[in-house]
Amino acid sequence: MINDVLNNLEAKDLYHVPVFPNSKQPEDKEWQKKKYQKQRYADDNSVGVNLKLSQVLHFDFETWVACRFGEKFCPKNTFIIGKKYEKNGCEIELVTNYFYKNNGVIDSNLTFKNDAGTPILELRCNGQSVVHGKTPLKEDNSIMCERYVVNDAKPASHDNLLFIANKIYLACMFVEYDLGMNEGALRLDGCLKRYCSNWSDDDRVEFLLSIGEVTRPEGRDTTESKMRRIVKSNNNNPSKQSGYRSLAQQLQVDPLKIKNLFKKIGGSIPQSDDYEKVKSIVDFNSKSINVEELMQKVIPPLKWSVLPIMPEGLGFISGRPKAMKSWTVLGICYAVQNGIKFMGHETTQGDVMYLALEDSERRIKDRIVKLGYHKLKHPTILLASDVPYLGFGFEECIESWIKDKENPRLIVIDTLARIKPRARKNSGTAYDMDNELLSKIQTIAIQNNITIACVTHLSKQQQDYSFDRIQGSVGIQGIADFMWMIDRGDNSNQASITGRGRDMNDFEYAVIWDEDKWQYEFTGNLQMVQLTENRRQVIDAMNFLTKEKDEIAPRDVCKYYQVSVQSKDGKRISKTMQRMEGDFELIKGQKFGTYKLPNKTEGKEANY
Repeated sequence: MINDVLNNLEAKDLYHVPVFPNSKQPEDKEWQKKKYQKQRYADDNSVGVNLKLSQVLHFDFETWVACRFGEKFCPKNTFIIGKKYEKNGCEIELVTNYFYKNNGVIDSNLTFKNDAGTPILELRCNGQSVVHGKTPLKEDNSIMCERYVVNDAKPASHDNLLFIANKIYLACMFVEYDLGMNEGALRLDGCLKRYCSNWSDDDRVEFLLSIGEVTRPEGRDTTESKMRRIVKSNNNNPSKQSGYRSLAQQLQVDPLKIKNLFKKIGGSIPQSDDYEKVKSIVDFNSKSINVEELMQKVIPPLKWSVLPIMPEGLGFISGRPKAMKSWTVLGICYAVQNGIKFMGHETTQGDVMYLALEDSERRIKDRIVKLGYHKLKHPTILLASDVPYLGFGFEECIESWIKDKENPRLIVIDTLARIKPRARKNSGTAYDMDNELLSKIQTIAIQNNITIACVTHLSKQQQDYSFDRIQGSVGIQGIADFMWMIDRGDNSNQASITGRGRDMNDFEYAVIWDEDKWQYEFTGNLQMVQLTENRRQVIDAMNFLTKEKDEIAPRDVCKYYQVSVQSKDGKRISKTMQRMEGDFELIKGQKFGTYKLPNKTEGKEANY
């Protein structure tokens, strides 16, 4: 009998391999490179096929569901092997292995797994596969399977084997997601209609029917006529075609998973998925929470990237050109990556991604060296310079990064303008557009308890309220969980960093740019530092002006600095002189509204 098997394999140009009885293990360690004679085999040997030498592609189905879809979609004009075994008193037969001539498109083994990581099917072109004899069942090594020939044809060549494998995998996944044959099938077909332009109506009907026959073999809805009505409905009403987000919502599955499934079968997913939105009705009685339940609910504490000035959520760091915004956020990135202090503040260590969208690799490298960050314990942060626009795949990219990291903490987008798409006609106001685009990444930040910080520029228009100067619509301020503004004057190392947010106290820091360290150094509270500087300026002016007259009015100091009395700077000078008189740094003059500097004699009289 063993000779008959070997003769059959040789007639099909399949190179055989001697395998231990009741095993999948080849007897010879050098089996990959050898061509064996029939005399090498014992009568009880199992027989395998050397896939690489035979130049064949092997479909190996690991689940009974995959076997069912394999029978539906795999071409039958080829060498096919099944396995039979007895389990719980029942004899089970499954067609599990299809062999095709490898046309060179696939040069390595591929494994298709479900969300739990369990293999569904394998596409193998390397290794060996047992085609005769008994082998242990994968899920239960105590049960032996006997291999038998289902179709004895010579392995045939097919150009679309990878597509077929992906199609089977797609069907298996929708079985796992428990696709219903009513609303579920309607939305799935809508996706096939929308994304798979090369699928005919018959292809769609066959696919839906195949899933139904596996999930609901006795169901009234599992009929060809029902599937054709679904296909006809989507053809006649294109506006009702569901997108992958709608299907994911129906199945309660991550939309990104559904999107990737359709990409596997060559589905063309548009960059913009604005039209994927579907109406939904929420039952407030079942979906809401009352105050008593809320008070009993354990809510995790707020997470911070930089305590207490950069919380989780979506934030904006703005400033004029040359305000050293990029240097500052790079410093934040490395402080968080290494869990070290930033400007005296504690940070929460975690993984960081820095999207440097305005700088070249040379410039970024130069900054890292100047800052000395390459010498840190954890110098590695992910630097990306080529990303899609908001609403065109950007959200999916950052979600994928978050899922890939054990401890995601901070994403910096430098700058926001580089990922904002151009406004389209009839897209609504700038406020609406900013709110729609930014709410998506805000949701991602909040759901994952991370910080997403966007670097922005300031508008050229002067505004009374500082944060109104952030470039963009007021929708940015409305959606922001925190905002920073870096204000640095021209040709000056002195600057300020002010901030406010929903879950943090407002802060105003005076900082100075350190040319040696290439970073801002904290010098104190902005109001206190400014007060000291304002007093110095008043004294400098009065020392000069008292050369001509003893008593000086605020308007004289304003004239000295060439500012209007009614201007912001003029009012600041007047208030500063009033404070200085109260602190005995200035003395009231005899004329109303005038001041003079105290001299030594006046100081003694004051002590008396």
